[in-house]
Amino acid sequence: MPTTFYIVRHGQSVGNINGDIWGTDPELTPKGIEQAEALADALQSIHLDHVIASTRTRAKQTANIIASKKKLPLTEQDRIVERSFGKLEGKKTEEIIQECKDLFDRFHTLSLNEQMHWKLVDDMETLDHVRQRAMSLFQELAKTHNGKTILLVTHAHVLLSLLAHFKFVTSMNQLPYGSIQNTAYLKVEHDHGEFIITEVVGITKKE
Repeated sequence: MPTTFYIVRHGQSVGNINGDIWGTDPELTPKGIEQAEALADALQSIHLDHVIASTRTRAKQTANIIASKKKLPLTEQDRIVERSFGKLEGKKTEEIIQECKDLFDRFHTLSLNEQMHWKLVDDMETLDHVRQRAMSLFQELAKTHNGKTILLVTHAHVLLSLLAHFKFVTSMNQLPYGSIQNTAYLKVEHDHGEFIITEVVGITKKE
């Protein structure tokens, strides 16, 4: 039997509506709580064996709503936390885009491999590093939880890195800002050593 993963982005957070502030640990908004509850309802007919959350508050809140409805314990995992932005932590996205416009413009001219290794500043994580730590967890879970169904609540940049890894896109330009909605998810199955996307909900790919 395949091991099945539901890889979910957290519900709307205070950081999302305040300009997506990097490096903070905001809670869910009331709308974010509603989104998590709606997802829990939508998943009610699906059997889950485990629920795992990033150690960030917004992910834990989202996961806890789902786990509570399923009457499952919640496990925290730091390998699916949001990307670290180094010295940019605590700043707003709009502010950084204005300061680093030339670097952002260059990003859109790069190949996918170059985009995965791109940095704005030396001490931030690349998407490839995010991909490596996330995939190490999924590969581990595929062995230790073979045949089980696991839901993981994570963040937009983790999903971005996985969408590239699973060959959902050929360029990050296909996933502009806003492409991954709050509580969007990927359903991924691991069978015979391969990870395959079998369902995509709440993610819009630009062709």
